[in-house]
Amino acid sequence: MQNDSHLKKKCNCCNRREFLKTSSLVLGYTGASLLIPPLTAKAATFNIRKKQGANVRAAFLYPPSKTFADNPDGWWSWPGNDFDAEGRQRKYNDAIRKMEKSLGMRIKTENSSIANSEDAQRLAKELEASQPDGLLLIMFYNRSLGEADLLLETAKKLNMPVVFFIGLGVKHGSIEHYRRPGVYFIQSLDNLKAIEYGMRMINAKKRIAQSTILSITDDKSARNAQDKFLGTNIRAISHARYADVFNSVSVSGTVQETMKTITNKATEIRHVTKVALENAMRAHFALEKLLNDENADGVAMNCLRLGMLKPCISFSILNNKLIPAACENDIPAACTQILGQMLTQRPGFQHNPCYETEKNHYYASHCTCPTKVYGPDGPELKYLLRPYAHSNEGSCAIQVFWEPEDTVTMVRYYPGEKPALDVYSGRVVKSHQMPPAGGCTTNVEIKITDREDACMVKGHHNLLFCGNLARRFRLFAQLYKMELANTGYDNVYI
Repeated sequence: MQNDSHLKKKCNCCNRREFLKTSSLVLGYTGASLLIPPLTAKAATFNIRKKQGANVRAAFLYPPSKTFADNPDGWWSWPGNDFDAEGRQRKYNDAIRKMEKSLGMRIKTENSSIANSEDAQRLAKELEASQPDGLLLIMFYNRSLGEADLLLETAKKLNMPVVFFIGLGVKHGSIEHYRRPGVYFIQSLDNLKAIEYGMRMINAKKRIAQSTILSITDDKSARNAQDKFLGTNIRAISHARYADVFNSVSVSGTVQETMKTITNKATEIRHVTKVALENAMRAHFALEKLLNDENADGVAMNCLRLGMLKPCISFSILNNKLIPAACENDIPAACTQILGQMLTQRPGFQHNPCYETEKNHYYASHCTCPTKVYGPDGPELKYLLRPYAHSNEGSCAIQVFWEPEDTVTMVRYYPGEKPALDVYSGRVVKSHQMPPAGGCTTNVEIKITDREDACMVKGHHNLLFCGNLARRFRLFAQLYKMELANTGYDNVYI
């Protein structure tokens, strides 16, 4: 970062060491309090993880025989006479039990396999009767494709997502037929991670449909609503109620400790008064109380003209803990955040777009950037504390510095009769100081790597996730038959 010593001369609070010394005296901190662990270390308070998990039916497709060499017909074709399908099934069943526990869902399997069309028809009737949240097909034999096709057609009629896995290094013939909406098709040797991600997508959709996002607004016409595709409930509450809870928060105990943790980790505190920090903490604990009182999973707020009630720091902390928080009451952005967090276990950075035409780059800027972009248990990005960038009331916001060369994925969810995802891949160039870059406090310059022109990026308040994650989002869109608003994106296969 550039040297900002000239700014520190204008305000005693800009000197971090002096600020911490002064605040320790005023608020009664001791030296031991410097060892308080980060508030964002775990994501245990994420309510959506406590929702009911998905129920998936799993089936293995192959003829019953310990090894293919035991078949009296003497001709088994692929995968070869020494392939132990039943042993493979036991191995995969053990892995599936671990997936169930890890993801908090139910994956029903049987010891026997789907060996013929009669077995497939029986399972098809079971699917029609039980209506599970998804179907997992694991095939170990080339000639089981007929049974697979019957079950895939049943799932299509039931509008049921299918993860179809062929666990062979070789399966001759075209697979284009299976790379279609409603199906996550995997042909890969012992790729249990791919199966697990298929289960994660189905589980995410199930739990998101049970989630609630608080919409804090002064719009008296605001009503409770539900996103038709994701199923997320939107619950409107007033600014007045938020303000009442905000004013009831006492800056003592845990509030003090949290403030100390945040200031202790900041590389600099620039023009932020003690009162502004206290109000930032009041906002955070008020939002946590409202989330708990309403049994809600995330929050969006009309926040631009709230003065010292602005929740910039709180939104950063909440997203660090994988509790979705969206600025300016942007509900589609909140839905993008909740979807991205469930699919990637990382928080996204909701931002305003801008373009660098001469370098063919993209700028992402806003005032609520999370610091735990690698996930709640990952390392934390460097950050400083400073006032909100667009007013003079002195409230506290955060400026976060992304690591150059990190890969990133940008996503926007568009609700409606035909829900869509817009997905982009990129790489961090640098994080800019503000000023001179302008915009909001955090300003990240991105090279878009899957489009020839950065100006192809569409949308406002897109979510920026750290990591090469674009395929994960596109797979979700395919599995749930969403449109992909891939302006300028040429790769049709995912």
